[in-house]
This record gives sequence, C-alpha cells and structure tokens, in this order.
Amino acid sequence: MPIPDGLRTELGRYLLGQKLRALRLRRSMGLAQLGERTSLSPALLSKIENGRLVPTLPTLLRIAMVFDVTLDHFFENDFRQKVISITRKEERENSFSLNPADNDCYQLTRLDLGLGDRKFQPYLAEFLGETDENGKPHMHQGVEFIHVLRGTLQMLLGSDTHVLRTGDSIYFDSSLRHSYKRIGDEQCVGFVVFAYPEKHLTERRMDRLEGSHGVRRQMQPAPRPQSLQKIAINGNGVVHQRKSLQQGA
Repeated sequence: MPIPDGLRTELGRYLLGQKLRALRLRRSMGLAQLGERTSLSPALLSKIENGRLVPTLPTLLRIAMVFDVTLDHFFENDFRQKVISITRKEERENSFSLNPADNDCYQLTRLDLGLGDRKFQPYLAEFLGETDENGKPHMHQGVEFIHVLRGTLQMLLGSDTHVLRTGDSIYFDSSLRHSYKRIGDEQCVGFVVFAYPEKHLTERRMDRLEGSHGVRRQMQPAPRPQSLQKIAINGNGVVHQRKSLQQGA
C-alpha cells in the first residue's frame, strides 16, 4: 500500500535508516549477518537504511531485538520544527466560537487557528452573568491567565473571591476549584490563556501526523478538564458562529 507523501515526510524525520545503520556499524555487523539474525534479506535491510523503504513495526521489532533496544529507540526524535503561525482577523471572525454548556460562564473565540502542538491556547472570552445552569466551580490540570479588557469579573478560587476590573490580570493554578462571573450589566471581555502539562510524546506525534492530512482540530490539550471537555464537544458542530468580540472595543 503506497504511503502518502505527507506521512513519508513525517516518518523521514525519525531517521529510521540512519539509526539502523548506526546500530549495525556499532556492532561491526554487515548486512548479510544482520539478515541472518533477523530472517530479513540484506537487500531489504539496505533499502531501509537508504530510506527507499519504510519498515513495518514487526520488521523494526526484529531489528530492535537483535541490538537489545526498544522500539522507542527508532522513534525518539530530537528534531524541533520551527513554527510560525499567523491567524488573520477575518479568519478568526469566520471561525467558530466555543460556547461551553452547563458550568462555564463564558464564550470563547480562538485566537490561534494554526495546526500542530501548542504549549498554550489563547482565547478572547466574553464572560456572562451567573445563572442556575452555569457557573459551577470546576478544576483541571494546568494553569490559566486572564487579562480583563472590559467590564468587571468576579472569580472564585478555592474559598477566596477576587474581583478583577478593566486592566487587571490574574494567573492561577487550574487545579484550584474556580468559577467565573460577570459583575453588573456591562459587557465583560478578557484575554484568556490556557496552558497544560506537557503532552506525552505519542500525542505530539499524532498531532503532526494528523496535521499532514490537513486535519484542522479543535482545542485538544491533555488531560482535558471537565469544563473544557464540553468545549471540545461543542466545537464539533454544536456551536454557532459569532462576530469577533473585539468589535466595538
């Protein structure tokens, strides 16, 4: 089965052939000798080393067992891709706004629409008044940063209540039980950043592989807090389009 060019490019970044050749030369082992020990043909091993053939996992496992390494040896990657991602105003205005249900008092507009792994997620948030259906305290791993651009925001953090006015900022550990509430009738808008623990290596690989297919994903940090799980679900089509919150600011 032919491998799409995008996947072949991603696999090429792991330098499987070069790693195989390095292991073989370190043991002063020829292709014929390695072929005898793995039951693989020298011609096939040569194609793998020269990048003309992408090995299957069983093939890599046979080779790994000969050299007493794990499969992780072949998929460790020190490559660091330089990321430059620009989101234009019109793209943001035409994108979905996330409208969390049940226990969150805000609507979010994603500011970064780029693909791939992100160490944090920036949003423009409109905080709503508390009702019987939302505003319930929640908690999750990671940290949050909020800068109030307009209006007055009341935050419950643990057992403490904090009031933030226009120009105020707050940084806090999201493992504290917290909730948001707009004070007064004036619109309350803030710049919000969600940052999460480092993703597992496997999740970062999956991000890049999905990106090679041109898949645009909604926010999917790991692990997911209770409230933001609902954001991702709503982002799959249950949400509605809304204009940028910056209009009229």
